[in-house]
Amino acid sequence: MSAPVTAGTAASPPNPAPPRPLNVAAERARTPGSFTGHHFNSAGAALLANGTVEAVIDHLRAESLSGGYEAAKHAAPALEAVYARTAELLGARLEEVALVESATAGWQRAVSALRLRPGDRVLAARSSYVSSALHLLSVERDHGVQVELLPNGPDGAVDLEALEAALRAGPAALVTAAHVPTSSGLVEPAAAIGALAGAHGVPYLLDATQSLGQLPVDMGAIGCDLLIGTGRKFLRGPRGTGLLAVRRPLLDRLTPEAPDVRGARWTAERSWELVPDAKRFELWEAAHALRLGLGAALTDLSALGVDTVARHLAALAAALRERLSALPGVHITDPPAAGGAIVTFVVDGLDASDVQRQLTYRRVHLIAVPAGHGRWDMDHRGLTKVVRASVHVYNDEDDLDALVEAVREIVCLRGRATASAMGRRDSGVEATAPETDPATATPSPAATDPIPALTPYAPRPNSRCHDAIVVGLGVHGSAALRHLAARGLDVLGLEQYGLHHDLGSSHGATRMIRRAYPHPDWDALVDTAYRAWAELEGASKAQLLDITGGLYAAPKDRPDPLRGPGCREVDTEEAARIFPGLRLPTGFTAVHDPRAGIIDAQETLRAQLTLAERSGAHLHDQAPVLDWEPDGDEVVVRTGKAVLRTRRLVLCTGPWTAAQVPSLAQHLTVTRIVNAYFAADPAGPLGPSGLGSFSVDLPQGLLYGFPAADGRGLKAGLDSGPPWDPQAPRPEATADELALLAEAVAQVLPGAGPVTESLTCLYTMTADRRFIVGEVPGAPQVLVASACSGHGFKFGPAIGEALADLVCGIARPDLDFLSPARLFLGGTP
Repeated sequence: MSAPVTAGTAASPPNPAPPRPLNVAAERARTPGSFTGHHFNSAGAALLANGTVEAVIDHLRAESLSGGYEAAKHAAPALEAVYARTAELLGARLEEVALVESATAGWQRAVSALRLRPGDRVLAARSSYVSSALHLLSVERDHGVQVELLPNGPDGAVDLEALEAALRAGPAALVTAAHVPTSSGLVEPAAAIGALAGAHGVPYLLDATQSLGQLPVDMGAIGCDLLIGTGRKFLRGPRGTGLLAVRRPLLDRLTPEAPDVRGARWTAERSWELVPDAKRFELWEAAHALRLGLGAALTDLSALGVDTVARHLAALAAALRERLSALPGVHITDPPAAGGAIVTFVVDGLDASDVQRQLTYRRVHLIAVPAGHGRWDMDHRGLTKVVRASVHVYNDEDDLDALVEAVREIVCLRGRATASAMGRRDSGVEATAPETDPATATPSPAATDPIPALTPYAPRPNSRCHDAIVVGLGVHGSAALRHLAARGLDVLGLEQYGLHHDLGSSHGATRMIRRAYPHPDWDALVDTAYRAWAELEGASKAQLLDITGGLYAAPKDRPDPLRGPGCREVDTEEAARIFPGLRLPTGFTAVHDPRAGIIDAQETLRAQLTLAERSGAHLHDQAPVLDWEPDGDEVVVRTGKAVLRTRRLVLCTGPWTAAQVPSLAQHLTVTRIVNAYFAADPAGPLGPSGLGSFSVDLPQGLLYGFPAADGRGLKAGLDSGPPWDPQAPRPEATADELALLAEAVAQVLPGAGPVTESLTCLYTMTADRRFIVGEVPGAPQVLVASACSGHGFKFGPAIGEALADLVCGIARPDLDFLSPARLFLGGTP
């Protein structure tokens, strides 16, 4: 039987105020991670709020400037405030609270200080966490302590009658339970356990690791003498933080086994004394920055109110539990006494880790909990592994929809796969044995990790099959590689030349970003691109965009004028006020885009490849792909050195796309483009103060460029050039080409000096100047992203994410207007 846990003992006011609603939008706004997917792993490590991150970084910066000791002295009042916030949260006294490195560190110091002796009885709930259980079993083996497991009642919680009988049976040294276990949404009757332990004078240790931050926890109301917790879960603090609270009079009787200079004073050559408060359990060496982050998180929780948070989480979890239980083949594994924020379940016929992986492909993030993390609980219930979802203040109904629909899709795909396998058996086709690693003779990851939306994978013996291979590591390929690796896929990136080479379309220092487009079809993708750039900047900790504003000019009678969200038309006079360095010809008009700017192209490629490798992607340069061919549900890829297999092939091969996909050749034109730098004073009208990104549709062609901002001068180019064979040598710009470009520059940028340097690149164009993004016709295992027609770099991070979605079987109808199929079906742009 279980009972609700209350926050205190004060009487309710006669007319209590109505419950405060939680502002989820506000919580999401200060939680950047909430925009990178649907996060359901607060029971593992919750997403940090901006203020928490800033508190940590600010102190680290202070340490870098003044030194660790000096920074700690300066932060002493803020560090003391963390103790006050912790005591307030727990309903404890300030001197009863210690800050430690983790819940496990707190547990071990507290239990060791009890100095358990042979024959001492420890009454432990089955909800106990693995680290606590392992410590108790070690003490039992090494010191003769008797660990007695308390049985559960019909509701899955500690059987209170059995606990009382155990307490009456003889003296006990300790009662311990996890308020909420790691393996389910159970909420133990913590206060009822405390009342029984208190009545028999037995110390009561409550593991509040999974309850702090999601349930009210008041040590006085619960009746526990010792309490441990961690910062990284529902408290939303940084990893590496924890807390230990010990109430008096028990505190005065506990002596740590290994006192530290933080918790004891060395009073004479052979004598020492403990400090009088709970700091006796602390160590001198501590991560002050992390503790200040914990303090920021506790301040946030106090401002929201634990009761407000608890109501929100309980309602979300109850709705999730109900919706998942309605899906065929899905079984909730929470016991009847469940509540709070955690929901656990299993899917028929699928290992929980496979479910976790397939959900990750769909940007739904949670975790699989094995029995080894809670044997006393899970073994007893016949469970080997469960999927665990846990909600928090940044989750809403949209997140629930994403999780439930993703699980529904996985269940449906599982049913289809089962039917397909039965069909093969019925037709007499012999099933292929699971792939094994010859070194270990165990199933390989490729054999147990099917990608959604494909029929079951039947690999050849002893052959590795990647989840995805990305060919071409320019801006779109590196973005796809990064997003695929971040979803946990086994992904390989192949580049035919060296990384960051200058033979294709992604090299050079700068690119333009803008919202101004002639057709509203682009508006949604433009918005997605800006969000993707913000996410990439956050992940890479680098500034990749410089928002300068932009002017895009053309004759007034242009049939397809630019327009876009937030853009407006301006005349030549207003254009001159916006960009004094630009002089438009008579009869021209311009579109002003205040959100346009300049992309750091080199840093973008470096950031995406670094993040891809950090997430586990493998990169091979100097690895040209000679050919590829579908083979059932897979693709065989041949390079000069190897024959590779993959479930999905992603071609981001730019000017070489026609060679990789011959059926597209007639629809693609590769063009050689010339860019040049012109001498200009960065402090003058052609610098950032007088110019931003721009384009002007002139008789010489579409002139585009950027201000003199990087020490190399004004950069400009003409958006046209001769057709070019990408395999042919590419000479430097000719004198005639540079003269034509200089003529165009002089017409609208009168302050520009002579050419100081030049470079060339290749555009791959379609007739409608729209990209090609989607499945290769006739080869659904192969995706292509190319023909970006000179304006694709700005969409790089967004296209990479879209390709990762398509690899994982997630439809992207927003990209239908870029589908390769339009070229074969006579579709109109």
